[in-house]
Amino acid sequence: MRTDHGAAPLAWNRVHRYRQRVLDIERGLDSLPDSAGSVLPRGFGHSYGDSCLNAGNTLLDTRGLNRVLSFDPHTGVLHCEAGVTIGEVQRHATPHGWRLAVSPSTGLASVAGCVAHDAHGRNHPRAGSFGHHLLEIELLRGDGPHRCGPDTDAPLFRATIGGLGLTGLITTVTLQLRRVQSSFLQVETHPHTDLPGLLDHLDTTAGRAEHATAWLDMTDRQKFRGLLELGDEGPGERSLPPQGPRPRVPFDLPRWCVNRPAAQAFNRTWFRLGARKQPGPVDYRTYLYQMDSLGDWNRLLGRRGFYQYHFLLPAAAVRTGLPRLLDAVRRSDNLVVLAILKRYGPATAPGMMSFPFHGLGGAFDFVNRGGRTLRLFHELDALLAELGGRVYLAKDSALDPDTFRLMYPQWTAFSEFVDPRFSSSLWRRVTGEHR
Repeated sequence: MRTDHGAAPLAWNRVHRYRQRVLDIERGLDSLPDSAGSVLPRGFGHSYGDSCLNAGNTLLDTRGLNRVLSFDPHTGVLHCEAGVTIGEVQRHATPHGWRLAVSPSTGLASVAGCVAHDAHGRNHPRAGSFGHHLLEIELLRGDGPHRCGPDTDAPLFRATIGGLGLTGLITTVTLQLRRVQSSFLQVETHPHTDLPGLLDHLDTTAGRAEHATAWLDMTDRQKFRGLLELGDEGPGERSLPPQGPRPRVPFDLPRWCVNRPAAQAFNRTWFRLGARKQPGPVDYRTYLYQMDSLGDWNRLLGRRGFYQYHFLLPAAAVRTGLPRLLDAVRRSDNLVVLAILKRYGPATAPGMMSFPFHGLGGAFDFVNRGGRTLRLFHELDALLAELGGRVYLAKDSALDPDTFRLMYPQWTAFSEFVDPRFSSSLWRRVTGEHR
């Protein structure tokens, strides 16, 4: 086990820069390593906020736990270590006619990270969240190894799904994959010039297309532009050609380049290109992991980074609540460079602290303008709480303890399963704890 003293891993939004001790976790560990203060597992650091950071304390780096331990091509059951990436699971299983039932928007996240944040995809109404397809979790707590599943220590299992890495160090995960016929999806894109029409179209996709995402142009205060992208399993080959090296952003874009005219030009171009797209097959890598095609894309928003505001409104509050939220964003002196909406189905959440419930959610990427951006987030948080909504803790950077308790009243029951050795910057912030 190697110790890296004084390391400062960044969150994916590149805003949070904390001094932390990092321990590389190796296989065969049967007890937690000695450390001063609290510990927190961390994979590839693709959480946008501070849920994967532990300021002034210790991170347990799980990227070395990267083996697929077994895979049954007849049943689609895969057993792997915590640090295996989503992309590696897909590459391993797809040639045999299997794929993850639920995938986040990046193939670079770890399997354990998807468990800890109960990741969801564009197909939540059909497939639920990541936790719905878990068969077993092995984790290491302060009192030793534990194994849990739907029928084995079920309370700990439910607490660990969406448990933000606070119930212990996940070491291995067993997943049920879904059967697929090919590596391609049939994709179509529909332009919209008014919000009610886009929402109507999004509602009618239920039962027709499995995957659905709406993109909004939030840079124009006068004119509405939106694209609805639908994807469904389609015909095609199972095998795909190997991917070449990805282009990468080699430096932080200068601050003067990150401005409203540049964002407007990008969004208008994106709308024109999307409106011209013809329906057709797209391989799952291109469709599910669009942002992965450009490495270190987060550097495009400058050294100061960005914030993502990822929210969810109950189904009954969408038609009245969403326009209020969008108006608050447009009235503020803040810049949204990318905004998406997606539907969430009525499935019962598999984890105690799971984010999804029945409704409509959005993820907006804001240029970091310091206090003015965080003040807007507090305004949006209050509006969400009034409407019965919540923010996604994997992406949050601003939630205060009072609003957190309104959005996640189950936190007190969950806290009974938090291992005393574990904590995070997010957990201390939203609970008001100081360890």
